[in-house]
Amino acid sequence: MGVQRLYWSRNFKKGVAFSNASHYDSPEVDHLLEAAAVENDPRTRVDYFRQFQQVVARDLPIVNLVTLKQVTLYNKRVHNHTVTADGLGGNLADVFIA
Repeated sequence: MGVQRLYWSRNFKKGVAFSNASHYDSPEVDHLLEAAAVENDPRTRVDYFRQFQQVVARDLPIVNLVTLKQVTLYNKRVHNHTVTADGLGGNLADVFIA
């Protein structure tokens, strides 16, 4: 989720977080990402992403230097905590204690 914005050459947005800040420009990667975005066949889409991963692993346009440790706590009385793709970045609007 959100991978295309980091590698797609049409996403150079100065000052915008999570855009293609490295200005990576690969016609092959652009094609693979664009093809995967509209492909209906799951197997073909997986193949496009597999090829994409191979190209960026070879080119290495981004090197992640830091990985944040995501920590959360659990209590059986707390419900609807970190249940979406937002994870710890969610707004907790649906959290309740029972």
